[in-house]
Amino acid sequence: MRLHAAHFSLSLLTLVAALTLTACGGGLTSSPSTTTIAPPDPARPPVDIHWEAYQGFQLPIGAHDGPTRQSPAASGYSHTPQGAALAAINQNVRLTLAPDGAWPDIASESLMPGPAKDSWVLARAQISITAPANPAATAHIAGYKINTYTAARTDLTVYSTLSDNSILATLLTVVWSADDWRFQLPDLNSKTNRNQSPAAFPTDMVKLEAPK
Repeated sequence: MRLHAAHFSLSLLTLVAALTLTACGGGLTSSPSTTTIAPPDPARPPVDIHWEAYQGFQLPIGAHDGPTRQSPAASGYSHTPQGAALAAINQNVRLTLAPDGAWPDIASESLMPGPAKDSWVLARAQISITAPANPAATAHIAGYKINTYTAARTDLTVYSTLSDNSILATLLTVVWSADDWRFQLPDLNSKTNRNQSPAAFPTDMVKLEAPK
């Protein structure tokens, strides 16, 4: 009886050990899985871009980077350099060309609050826009270059061609706020010239092929 009991105890310990190894995934042969997330790449262009007209101006819309909503403000951008660039381009144009009935909502959803926004709202209330711009006279977006990118703020230069084939470079800023990129107007005391006329596009510009 003692031999039988000892044999039973040894069998029980062997079974427990086997179950423990099974629950642990086979013992020492298992290894935890790891996921590698690629860092943001400001030089990578947005993918799956198509163009839509807004008030006579062609705007790039990204299937992956936004905007995902366009009524009346363009919102819903990816938290990436590509989403920031598309937000800056779309919001700048929409704020500039928004008709009288739409601009208050666009400003409320797109603009970062502050004195610059308050000043812009007061100035916009003094003018009236009731018709789209002439497509033949509007600029064509050619591309952009991100100057500085962080998860909280992006400064970039947007390059456009004008109707006389000259180049316009515009400095823009967007800020990540309330889970989206929002347009940051320049400080009222800023002396920086935000519009320049370079002789050529920079070689490291991210190109956006706009329709002609």
